[in-house]
Amino acid sequence: MAVPPLAAAPVETLAPGTLSVCMFATFPPFVGKSDDGVWEGWDVEYLKTFAAAQGLRFQPVEVADFDGLWTRPGADACDIAASGIADLAARRQATGAAGVWSDHYYFVLRAFGVRKADAGKLTRATDLAGRTIMVIAGSTADVDARSRIAHDQIANVTIIGTSDDVENARRVRDAAEGEGPFAFGSGLGTVQYLSKKMGLVPVWSHCMMTPDGKVRNEPFSFIVRTKSTGVAEALNAFIAATPYGAGRGTEACPGNGE
Repeated sequence: MAVPPLAAAPVETLAPGTLSVCMFATFPPFVGKSDDGVWEGWDVEYLKTFAAAQGLRFQPVEVADFDGLWTRPGADACDIAASGIADLAARRQATGAAGVWSDHYYFVLRAFGVRKADAGKLTRATDLAGRTIMVIAGSTADVDARSRIAHDQIANVTIIGTSDDVENARRVRDAAEGEGPFAFGSGLGTVQYLSKKMGLVPVWSHCMMTPDGKVRNEPFSFIVRTKSTGVAEALNAFIAATPYGAGRGTEACPGNGE
């Protein structure tokens, strides 16, 4: 006689009946806010569905800066951190035992957005020489740009780190020819989304480079508060069974850079 599988243990969250999710509001189409201030985006909808499947109320927790977002669950600010967070060794080290990284749910490429007049002027890292670019501080766009500039010894590149991809795209759009930022760097999906909204052009899609000069894939994970028992296990089961709204992204890049 077959023994039926054990039922999954109930999850325990920071606040009973609520799944609190730390999110960075200016990283569309993964996470953003509508003009009415309503949270929206691929990560938002995915985790709303997960919360509903667990019988939990979805509660956004807004964070001002992307850098360090992955440490917030371990600091008891929320049960899960989300907003297109790439799984990097340095970030895992920062979360330590207080946070659990979920299975990968999406793979991203790097890209830049430029004005239409500049569409043919950025096809490789050396084209950034003498230019000003904008990125989210602490993001993988930031890591990739700095790594490539150092690796290729590219001169006179100014990197402006902010906390708002939407504003970065707007500043590129509004810059006069030969003045202001030349491009903004982000994930390909974000660059495509914001370029379409603002009349820019996505260019130079490429794999991420890390500070050691290695090129690697870039998978996204959610980070779960370790003390929110059962949540990580339930989330991994959900990821395995539930397609992400935007698909799996691009897995064409090399492995983890090793």
